[in-house]
Amino acid sequence: MTNITFSRQLARHASASHALNDEITAWMKLLLLDYYAVTTGGVERDSAVAARSAVSTGNRKSQFFTASIHGTGLWATPEDAALVNGITAHGLELDDTFEESSLHPAVAIFPAVLALADAGGHSTHDVLHAAAVGYDVMCTTGVLLGAAESYGRGFHPTGVAGVLGVAAAVAALLKLDEDKTTHALGLAANLAAGSLEFLSDGSWTKRLNAGHAAASGIRAARLATAGFTAPESSIEGRDGFLNQYGRGLVRGRSLNLVFGKSALDTSIKFYPCCRYMHGSIDLLRDIHTENPQLDIDDIESIEVGVIKAGATLVSEPPIRKLTVNTPVDAQFNMPFGAAVALTTGEATVEQFDNAPAVAAKLAPWLEKVHCYTSDRLEAAFPARWQAEVSVRFKDGRVVEKCAVAFRGAPQDRATREQLVAKAAGLLGPSAARVLDDSVAALRLDTPLSGQIAVPQKETVSR
Repeated sequence: MTNITFSRQLARHASASHALNDEITAWMKLLLLDYYAVTTGGVERDSAVAARSAVSTGNRKSQFFTASIHGTGLWATPEDAALVNGITAHGLELDDTFEESSLHPAVAIFPAVLALADAGGHSTHDVLHAAAVGYDVMCTTGVLLGAAESYGRGFHPTGVAGVLGVAAAVAALLKLDEDKTTHALGLAANLAAGSLEFLSDGSWTKRLNAGHAAASGIRAARLATAGFTAPESSIEGRDGFLNQYGRGLVRGRSLNLVFGKSALDTSIKFYPCCRYMHGSIDLLRDIHTENPQLDIDDIESIEVGVIKAGATLVSEPPIRKLTVNTPVDAQFNMPFGAAVALTTGEATVEQFDNAPAVAAKLAPWLEKVHCYTSDRLEAAFPARWQAEVSVRFKDGRVVEKCAVAFRGAPQDRATREQLVAKAAGLLGPSAARVLDDSVAALRLDTPLSGQIAVPQKETVSR
């Protein structure tokens, strides 16, 4: 296997016939439910509205507009629908996360395979199989690349690894052979993109990275289908993917491709912010529950452990994190997340949507937060994301908490009931029930398109 290029290893996995067993099928359905909830829940984001305005759409399916823009009743071309749905799905920062490679599979994979399912009438079985392949390729390529290495060069793993996962998923759905899938992956590596510069001013390009990966992965697979070629060494070559977006092939890393494992190891998010913040928010919410009358005058300091790979996103530079001008600033801001969790016991969409006003009110709390790195957290990373916090009171008391996994991680897997409750908070209870019922009732041997009721978002009281 060592003499076979990474592109061909991935292509062999993508073009193989894998058994979609009951466990994988059930979990893929729940990931699909979560994807539809966060996408439909985000249709009113300004970034989603702008994305829809940038493409041509129709009010019904037609010869040219064959793919749906979820939650809107609009139709577009598959590439445009994938672009818009990816941007929309990533807007709330509530989409799933594969922790070991620090990326978000659903917002790249599902917009692409669902767009082609609309256009081509593919069965539910084939769509879920292709999506699972996409998770495998995207997540294992992300591990090969390395989150710390990618972040260190200023690249967003979802954007750069996502296009490879999408190309593999689309190739699997279209049943491309190994050679054409190898070319699709090489073309995808050439199209990969996505920077972290959104952190400088809280703008929207992180959301674009997901949509770009979804649309570009479709394009790569279609080009390969038509006979367009790419270098087989596109991943490990001198000027290939690993050297462009990371630090080359890191010793001891290889592709670990087991069908469905990446999906099964994917985490669910319950807070609308960067996944690196979630473990600390879990713990600080617990401290709030135990100390509901906390006042700023009671607090000496709030110490929060941060995984080094995520520090660039959520805690550095410290002075920058005290300025919250946009919701995106808050979504990647550990002091903000710590302050809302400790003072309110929550971390809600509304708090992040109204972040500038919330941050102004909680400014003294943000100033009490100190983020640090921890040998214990680093020893577990990247295979396990753990958390630790410490709140020091002026009366001398110190409350310390730690966790070996974030809520929603594979070690604390989200249940269907939790996902439906999450969907209800985003869409409204009735819409969430309609969505859940239609996903649960999916027939594997029937075309997926038309089986799922994607409801319009209700007016949600929170």
